[in-house]
This record gives sequence, C-alpha cells and structure tokens, in this order.
Amino acid sequence: MTVLSAILAEATEGDLDALADLLAPRIAQRTKPAASGTKWLRGANAIAEYIGAPRSRVYALVEIGRLPVKRDGSALVARTEDLDAWLEAGGAKRP
Repeated sequence: MTVLSAILAEATEGDLDALADLLAPRIAQRTKPAASGTKWLRGANAIAEYIGAPRSRVYALVEIGRLPVKRDGSALVARTEDLDAWLEAGGAKRP
C-alpha cells in the first residue's frame, strides 16, 4: 500500500470533500479540450443547425461567399468560433 493510499484510507468524508475541492480546478484544467472553444462542424445540416437557418440558406450564403466555411472535398466545414464571429458581426444581414 502506498503512502497516499494509506492516507486516503484514514481520511474522513470531510477530508475527502476538502481534497476534492482543492483538486477540482486542476482536474477541470486537464479535462477541458485542448483548443478551447474551437469545434469543427461538418456538413450543411450541422452548420445550418448551428446558425439557426435552413440548409438552403447555408448553400445560398456559400454561393455568394458570405459564410465563413471551407470545403473538404464536397463537404462544407466551418469552425464554430468563425461562425460565432460572423453572427456577432451581423451574419447575413442584407446591406
């Protein structure tokens, strides 16, 4: 039995709760995604759902170059942070 195991075996519920509170920020840091906030969406359906628009609107915006997407072969892909910035800047508002 290791020293840590021996200490934990003797710890009270209060001790374990205090330890959990101390370790929670460290555990959260290790378990969050490496690129915080960056997520890729693949396909017009996923992009449309994310921006709250019909799929046909996504294709129309891509056609005129007004939506921040890229192509991976024939599939559309977009980063959520790019779409968020696009929406905050007014999205597809008409001039």
